[in-house]
Amino acid sequence: MYILKNLPFIGFLSACFTSCQGFVKSNPEKSYAASTMELMKLLEVEDELVDNLNGYVKTLKMKFNLMERSLIDMSIEHREMKSEYESYLGNPLNSFRLIHRLHTSWRKWYQYAIRIENNALVHIENARLMRKMLPTSSDLQQACRGIHDLMSFYDLKPEELAAGNLAGHSQPETGLTAYDCLALGEFGVQNRKDDLAEAWYNLSLTRFEDIFDKYQVHKAWALLLAKNKQLTEAFHHFENKPEEIVASNEVIHFEGVLATKQNCTAVIQKPSRLHCRYNTSTTPFTRIAPLKMEELSLDPYMVVFHDVVYDTEIDGMLNSSNFGISESVSGLKSEVRTSKDSHIVDSKTLNERVTDMTGLSMEMSDPFSLINYGLGGHFILHHDFHEYTNTTRLKRGDRIATVLFYLGEVDSGGATIFPMLNITVTPKKGSAVFWYNLHNSGAVNSKTLHSACPVISGSKYVLTKWINELPQMFVTPCMKDSNLHLSQIE
Repeated sequence: MYILKNLPFIGFLSACFTSCQGFVKSNPEKSYAASTMELMKLLEVEDELVDNLNGYVKTLKMKFNLMERSLIDMSIEHREMKSEYESYLGNPLNSFRLIHRLHTSWRKWYQYAIRIENNALVHIENARLMRKMLPTSSDLQQACRGIHDLMSFYDLKPEELAAGNLAGHSQPETGLTAYDCLALGEFGVQNRKDDLAEAWYNLSLTRFEDIFDKYQVHKAWALLLAKNKQLTEAFHHFENKPEEIVASNEVIHFEGVLATKQNCTAVIQKPSRLHCRYNTSTTPFTRIAPLKMEELSLDPYMVVFHDVVYDTEIDGMLNSSNFGISESVSGLKSEVRTSKDSHIVDSKTLNERVTDMTGLSMEMSDPFSLINYGLGGHFILHHDFHEYTNTTRLKRGDRIATVLFYLGEVDSGGATIFPMLNITVTPKKGSAVFWYNLHNSGAVNSKTLHSACPVISGSKYVLTKWINELPQMFVTPCMKDSNLHLSQIE
């Protein structure tokens, strides 16, 4: 019996719990953590659960053994058939038996395999009914609080408790598991005891062996560090994610924040193999009014145009715009983007200029978006393409390219970075950076990942134009470069 084996320890633990100041409140509801008698009832519940589970396993084993014996017989005949299939199938009786076996016998085995036995259903129903007797999340919170109170009163360390040492009473068999340590770490985070939480996380890591279990701890630890602005340390924990695990939105968000911080502070060298020239070929107008163009990348194609928006145009846009705040989501401060933006009435002149710059049609494209980044204003790593499903994309089209105009100088910070290309574009009044978001095949180009670094000093104004792919059918015909970009298409 579990009760007799652990009775001395339960009495000691319960006495410590109930003696801790502020732990037991005047609450008429049952509390497992605060009563020895209630804890003994839990052991009785565990006895019943173990017996019930043993019965369920026994039922499954009987089913498994029957299927295994039948599979051995079928495998013998199958191997005989494969070794001499011509002579085997030359016998019409064997041919009949093969057809009958695959049509009828295997179907029956499938039905038997998925059928749940009545005995198994009884055990499952018993387990469901016993759920009402199990501790609630509130009980677990109280138990965690009791452990933390013990540590405070008796100056115990997480390492001691994890090893089963309680104020001089050593019981190694009562040592905590990796999941126990993880639960205590999560409780520490919830109660703002970050140092204790990290200690419990560390103990949990040393006890887990499976890499997927370990990543649970790394993820929880990284989120704690990121919350405390220890971004570099958090990044090291995120790096332990197994390839088989799909990152959650929360993890993707913080990875974006961390990568933005790292790349915004890095020293980026401009590529030396590309050059500056006058663009005279995109439209007939550029032949008589060429545009100053600086190449930055060939994959994706990216250039900076200089002196393509004039001071009078900039003043007109800034004076006539009503900026709406975009620094909050549902009333909470956003870590993704801190800025103010305004959609301005599309200017025919500016649209024609973008066509002169890019050679692309402005039909179906998004309206110009005027964005202001103030002190600390930023936008974490992101792509501009939507990556719609095929049905939606055929109707709406994706963003084939982006044009980003800089409408003012920034004293410090505020650069646009492309970490996968090792490119940094510094805001310069009147200039614009243009790049393709899609390959010629239509596949998205993941290398266009970019971010707006925080503004340190000054105010940053940018004007964005996202160009739709659908009207470009005859301007940029789809080219069969799928072999070059399999990763984007799969």
